[in-house]
Amino acid sequence: MKSLIFFLAVFAALIIGGASWGTKAAAGKQRATFQFNQPVVLQGIVLKGEYLFVHDDGAMKRGEACTSVYKGNAEVPSKLVVSFHCIPTERTKASHFMVRTAETAPGIVELREFQFNGDKEGHVVPAK
Repeated sequence: MKSLIFFLAVFAALIIGGASWGTKAAAGKQRATFQFNQPVVLQGIVLKGEYLFVHDDGAMKRGEACTSVYKGNAEVPSKLVVSFHCIPTERTKASHFMVRTAETAPGIVELREFQFNGDKEGHVVPAK
């Protein structure tokens, strides 16, 4: 009887642990589209128009390029514009997807950071 109770306890722990792991894995990527009406420079690339920002938490934890930016609104490999490993920074909770820019020279606006809706973490673009 004790072994049956022990088995059920271990089985329940595995089920609960597996369910929470699956939720985290499913939530590992964040996506948002943004429309640039004026040219903005990101890692030496000029962006104008609609772009999809994708952040992969798993890649970030592994030290790999965790941010990918695609032309348009779909994650299509041939539309990949740039990818890089961002620098996380603590922010107040964002009420919408936002980008932070700076004018680095007259007429040159550079994208410095982005943050997803509802997130308390900003993603700083590293210097190239």
